[in-house]
Amino acid sequence: MTLRKLFFLFWTTCLIGTVTAPIIGLLLQVSNIGGELQIVSQLWAGVMFGAMAQMGFFAYMVFNMVFVGFIRNQRMYQALQLIVTVIVLLNLLMIQRDSTLEVGAWFIVPATILIAALIAAWFKVKATNRYSFIPALFFMTVATSLEAIPALKQSIPLILLMVITLLICNAWQLMQLHRLLDPVSPPMDRPHQSPTDIKKKRKRKKRPVTRSR
Repeated sequence: MTLRKLFFLFWTTCLIGTVTAPIIGLLLQVSNIGGELQIVSQLWAGVMFGAMAQMGFFAYMVFNMVFVGFIRNQRMYQALQLIVTVIVLLNLLMIQRDSTLEVGAWFIVPATILIAALIAAWFKVKATNRYSFIPALFFMTVATSLEAIPALKQSIPLILLMVITLLICNAWQLMQLHRLLDPVSPPMDRPHQSPTDIKKKRKRKKRPVTRSR
C-alpha cells in the first residue's frame, strides 16, 4: 500500500466520522434517546472518532500480519479470532452490567456491535471471498470495542454516538481494504486457498500438453 492510498484512507475516514457523528446525534435526539453534545462538539468528536478508527485499523493490520506469520494453519487462526470475538463481547456485556445503566440497557451496545459486525462481514464476503468472514467479524467487533472503551462508562447517548460512528468508520475501512491493497499484499484480504483448490491446481499443472500435428 502506497502513502497516497494511506492518506486517502485517513482523510476519508476522518471525513466520514465528521459527517456521521452529527447525524447520529440528531437521530438520537429525534428518537428521544437524548443527546448531550452540541453540534460543534459533535463535529470535533467525529474527527476524533475517525482518527481513533484509523489507529485501531492499522494496529489490527500489524497484529494480523504478525500472527499470520506465527500461525500457519488458517483454520486454527480463524478459530482463535472467533474465540477472542466471543470473549470480547462477553467482557463488553460485563462492563455494561457494572455501569449505572438499567438492566435492559446492558445488551444495547454488544448487540449493536455484533449486528453491525455481521452485516459488514457479509458484505466483505460478497466483495472478496468466504475466508474473509471471520477476520472481518473479528475486526469489527474487537477493534470497535477497544476503541469505544473511553465511552463505555458514560450515558447511553454518548456510548451510542461513539460506537455507531466507530462502526461506520471501521466498516468503510474494511470495505476499502481489498481495493487499496496490492495483489502481493498478504494480510486480511489475501484469498486463502483450501487444500482441495491447491490439489486441483497441481493436477492442472501436471497435465501433459498435447501438440497439434
